[in-house]
Amino acid sequence: MQKWITTLATLALCASALTFPAQPASAARGLSKNDVLTIRQGKFFLHGKRFAEISFNKFDLFWNLYGLLKDGKGDTQEYRDAVASQDQALRELHEMGFHSIRFFASPWANLGFLPIFDDPVKRETVFHKAEDTALDLCDKNDIKVIYSLGSACFTDTQLTPNGWIRGEVQERELVADPNSRGRQDLYRYIDDVVTRYKNRKTILMWEISNEVTLDCDIMPDKGNIAGGERKPNLLDVAHFFDGVAKRIKADDPVHLVNSGGSSMRGCQWNQYTKHAWILDTVEEQDKALDLLYHNSAIDIVDIHYYVNNKGVNEVVKGPDGTNVPMNIERYVQAAASIGKPLMVGETGTGGAVKNDDPKNKKIYDETPDYFDAYTEPTAAKWVQSLCDEIVSAGPQLAYFWSYSTDHAPNKKAINWNIKKGEADPVLAVILDANKRLKAKLGAQ
Repeated sequence: MQKWITTLATLALCASALTFPAQPASAARGLSKNDVLTIRQGKFFLHGKRFAEISFNKFDLFWNLYGLLKDGKGDTQEYRDAVASQDQALRELHEMGFHSIRFFASPWANLGFLPIFDDPVKRETVFHKAEDTALDLCDKNDIKVIYSLGSACFTDTQLTPNGWIRGEVQERELVADPNSRGRQDLYRYIDDVVTRYKNRKTILMWEISNEVTLDCDIMPDKGNIAGGERKPNLLDVAHFFDGVAKRIKADDPVHLVNSGGSSMRGCQWNQYTKHAWILDTVEEQDKALDLLYHNSAIDIVDIHYYVNNKGVNEVVKGPDGTNVPMNIERYVQAAASIGKPLMVGETGTGGAVKNDDPKNKKIYDETPDYFDAYTEPTAAKWVQSLCDEIVSAGPQLAYFWSYSTDHAPNKKAINWNIKKGEADPVLAVILDANKRLKAKLGAQ
């Protein structure tokens, strides 16, 4: 999602390795390609049938359960209520015809994850119990899962009451050096989680991390250092994606792997090659995508795509030198040239707060009928425009941010939460778009 949620997601998992338990006996065993999502001639198939849909992120499904278990509340009414709330949300999604979600399954570092992961008993009764419960709820409601592993979180970076602490292993070391302590800890963590759940039909695909692409070449004029942390470059991220995907596939050769990467910044290639904030041409954007995905073990070109009051995510230079939107259609074309299907892992419309902030005032001066929450009557119009773009371009999978969150910061957010009974006009637009996309692509 936007960078603030990426920062939260990045406060995760700095784990060391122990001997990990075998997968639960309840898990299905010996999955084949017929049991999981596959790609045939650039098209997704599940159980032998074409698969495509517009659905939702349910990013907090694991996080809330983990937080309560970590605080010793596993045998409380509060925990049972949290499970029931998540169950209701998944049931609603199923009843509305949605068959998959995306969620984050990495606990934040500042929630005290490392001591729990290092303790075999707590690892099982807190961390794995939260994972098991989340996946069991999805099974109960016939929902498949894009399981985001949070692989970019294995650094020494910590957020303390006194501010950020940066240790020896920063994001550059993790991403650029396969022999770093952070990378080796990451691989041991992947071995644990992927091996444990590789035979569950619940898994739609494994996702490497969240928006690592937004961290590369971010401050080239200061030695790729941002917020006091050393950052990787685009080639480092390409190698990281490939290496982590190969590690996942060594543990689980059956399920697909996606990156969790965001869309390109409008100057992505020029930042990498010229260390300059100069808008890319369409061809240069294609080069950036090709570098990340063409020779990679990753199976899918994955972007996050949010539009503003002008219906734009990022702009690049067209053939005549004028600014043109790097829209979903262009991403579909770029992914096809790479030879991999496109997935929009996150999408949404960026509403603006109605206040005296000059930036927000300018938005409402330009577009008086814009909105600041999905519950506003005008919101459906803007969601309709985005849905029409998605259906027209035809990416096979797209996931709105987000459905019925119980996560406190997002419940307070102005526009990100969509819930039945609260944002029904917006839901109706997405439901219709899901049906239209399926019909267009011949999916059931």
